[in-house]
Amino acid sequence: MNKFIQFMEQKFIPVANKISRIKALQAVSGGSMSLLGVIMVGAIFSVLTSITWAPYQNFLKATHLLTIINFVPNVTTELIGLFMAFSIAYNGAKVYGIEKNAFNTGVISLVAFILLAPITVEQQGMVSTNMFDAAYFGPKAVISAIVVSLIVIQIMKFFMNKNITIKMPEGVPPMVSNSFTSLIPAVVIVLVFGLVKYGFSVTHFKTFNDFIYTIIQTPLQSLVGSFPAFILLLVIAQLLWFFGIHGSQTVLPILIPVWLGYMSENTASLAAGHGIVHTINFGLWDLACIGGCGATIGLVIMMFFTAKSERYKAFGKITFPCGIFSVNEPLIFGLPLMLNVMTIIPFIVCPIVVSSVGYLLMKLHIIAPYVGILGTGSLPPFIHGMVNGSVSAGIYELVAVVLSCIIWYPFFKMLDKQALEEENRIKEEKAND
Repeated sequence: MNKFIQFMEQKFIPVANKISRIKALQAVSGGSMSLLGVIMVGAIFSVLTSITWAPYQNFLKATHLLTIINFVPNVTTELIGLFMAFSIAYNGAKVYGIEKNAFNTGVISLVAFILLAPITVEQQGMVSTNMFDAAYFGPKAVISAIVVSLIVIQIMKFFMNKNITIKMPEGVPPMVSNSFTSLIPAVVIVLVFGLVKYGFSVTHFKTFNDFIYTIIQTPLQSLVGSFPAFILLLVIAQLLWFFGIHGSQTVLPILIPVWLGYMSENTASLAAGHGIVHTINFGLWDLACIGGCGATIGLVIMMFFTAKSERYKAFGKITFPCGIFSVNEPLIFGLPLMLNVMTIIPFIVCPIVVSSVGYLLMKLHIIAPYVGILGTGSLPPFIHGMVNGSVSAGIYELVAVVLSCIIWYPFFKMLDKQALEEENRIKEEKAND
């Protein structure tokens, strides 16, 4: 075990630290998480339309609520690429040190992203109508939005650092001054992406978005959409947590762009009356991290109800409420689980068991898969499943709590026994003094 820890500290952790500090990943992660509100609203409304109970559906149709509910996903999750083009550039500008121009960077990125989308002209008599295909602003365009926003950030950063800007006299309001400061890079960015649009129009791809979707997004979806890849990334995240590095923040930026597309496709499929398209999604990750990384909900329950040592009785009172909402940093750094060789086995094994059993039950059609809504991981077991459109998965989450308790029980009892013996020894020493 000592050799393993030494190897991880020397080889694995430095690489993980470098990855977590990559500014592009920070921009993508921050930009995606900023859209949680929009994403959750759209996903929840999609789930509302997927409930197949006949009286409920008849009520929605009779009151025309179905039309309203169906409209919400169309302007939220179905336009996720559009929102990401702004949000990633806006957050990325702050990460790259051009925060004064963060808003303008976001707007310019949005313009560049829209510029790349194909326009269809529909002729009706004497009237011509220019139309955008909404598919080029939705889940299909998530990777394109990321690429565009990161390129825009780099161009903006270059012009700002080189002071190739229009400088306004002192006394001009900052909002006006910043607008003129961004004018030159904005013109360059529009010209660059205009040329990119024309360049792809003469290829068999026809559009930049179709090129990115074919070359990058589709293969990436196949790669991270497999269960072995899911388990591999889960283990990596757990190992990072074991060494005190935020595993989720390191791994999820790789998954978020793809899983956002999965979420939108799942909600659209449900709204159309079909089943879940992608079983590997945010919901399954949340299941693996029930109670927090390491699936530690069983540990906090054992600690709260069965601890005999004063140390873990007190700690259980603190961590139990947090664990119900999957917040377990107090366990990681306070117990600690970090660098604790006595708990590394359940810390890695428990998430694998909980998610593997759940995935198997989904594949056997015993429980329904999750929609996979980003940002619902902090919801308590069962409620998390309900919000993600699966009552049966919510019931399994309660079973997963029991599984977590079973796996963590012997390891916690070992810790508790050691703590109790230490406390008794201290009491005896004080009594002898």
